[in-house]
Amino acid sequence: MDMVNASGDSWYIPGPTNLGVYAGEGRAVLIDSGNDESAGRKILKALEGKGWNLDLIVNTHSNADHIGGNALIQKRTGCRVAATRAESVFIEEPWLEPALLWGAAGFGAISGKFLKAQPSMVTDIILSSGPVLDTGLEAVPLAGHFLDMVGLRTPDGVFFIADSLFPPAILDKYGMAVCFDVASQLKTLEYLEKAEAALFVPSHAEPRGDIGPLVKRNRDALDEVRDRILGTCAVPSSREDLIAVLAVHFDLSLNPAQYVLTHITVSAHLSHLADDGTLEPLFEKGRMLWVRTSK
Repeated sequence: MDMVNASGDSWYIPGPTNLGVYAGEGRAVLIDSGNDESAGRKILKALEGKGWNLDLIVNTHSNADHIGGNALIQKRTGCRVAATRAESVFIEEPWLEPALLWGAAGFGAISGKFLKAQPSMVTDIILSSGPVLDTGLEAVPLAGHFLDMVGLRTPDGVFFIADSLFPPAILDKYGMAVCFDVASQLKTLEYLEKAEAALFVPSHAEPRGDIGPLVKRNRDALDEVRDRILGTCAVPSSREDLIAVLAVHFDLSLNPAQYVLTHITVSAHLSHLADDGTLEPLFEKGRMLWVRTSK
């Protein structure tokens, strides 16, 4: 597992989920831990190669691909784990992620390591904005993708922005980014459009100094999903109808995991459009349908 110096004491570990390390005087803080025990073992080996002892893992949010290495690393090092209050519940009780996505207890096909990590103990609750304990890191609220996700700035001006932005390759493949709260995601995009950093490190895209084009691409993806939903809801349509329309439009081959991720994203758009008065629910023959208002 390679470790790349971003600036000063700030490093990142490229991979399926880019991870961060802020290190000095032989001690290290890890930003997220990858998707499983294998990632955890590789992280420990990389830190050992630098001669660093791990003090703390700061999790940007509780999705399995960001906390999957927590349990093994914490077991082997006794390190602390920090997260915001809402995310900490899911880190300690990771069965809640498939339950949230499905709306009930998760079944086998959505309860593997892709959506359900091993539990770890959160020792420190942090605020979504401001200093992170005594680490020198600053938490920045980046809500939208999940419950109470944060980004982390280092004193070197490196900004780990978690899953607030996805790369074109993912958006081209799936047509949409997973979203829990559309209104919050739009505010996050507005903030990122003006944000400055020596280097931005998204979790699933190449680090870069200029994220303007990436912000636009992510906003366009949100807008495309919204417009497709609004077009379909010219006539009363169920959430299942909308998932099917989007799956056909984006040529998605749905499996259980992809279905529940699409399901929560469509639900987030419906909530946003209902709250702004553009859509309203109605019931017909035992089905909840959504239709455009006169607004």
